[in-house]
Amino acid sequence: MSTSNQNPFANDPFNPYAAPETSGFAAENTADGPPLATRSQRFSGAFIDGLLMLPIIAVVFYLTATSAVVAPGVAAPEVQFWITLMIVPVSIVWFLILHGYLLATKGQTIGKMAVGTQIVDAQTGAIVPLLPLFLKRNVSMQALAMIPFVGNVIALIDALMIFRASRKCLHDDIAGTKVIVYQPR
Repeated sequence: MSTSNQNPFANDPFNPYAAPETSGFAAENTADGPPLATRSQRFSGAFIDGLLMLPIIAVVFYLTATSAVVAPGVAAPEVQFWITLMIVPVSIVWFLILHGYLLATKGQTIGKMAVGTQIVDAQTGAIVPLLPLFLKRNVSMQALAMIPFVGNVIALIDALMIFRASRKCLHDDIAGTKVIVYQPR
């Protein structure tokens, strides 16, 4: 028969208990460059970046919650609109303070640096200049997300698109980027 360290069913193509040969979550080399970032790496990086944006989110919640007290007699939705309008430039500045230098020099945010991933041009693999990268990836998605009713659906679609084979979200398609495992230059 077989010895204790040999599996006679290891090469059986019909074995339902055999481990899969590949996983959709493993980093794979692309035809034209370094391996794509895994879905878990992308999620972890975005989660870290989201945590770093919490101070701004806390300010928005505080101002929204106290808007009825601050401006009695003014309709709450109107006050919330103006608060949102004021918070947008503040959050943009905060994002650029946190991530601007890293995005411009390495194609990384703090979260992407922590998990070892990098944003590059999907065609050339080069680091994308900061202004086009920020406008296409971030500002465009924030503008779409602010559309009443439809914005939340667009944000959900953006996140769910990562389950495609290319692992690219909607913001990657808009900006012409992809996220890869970090390649020091």
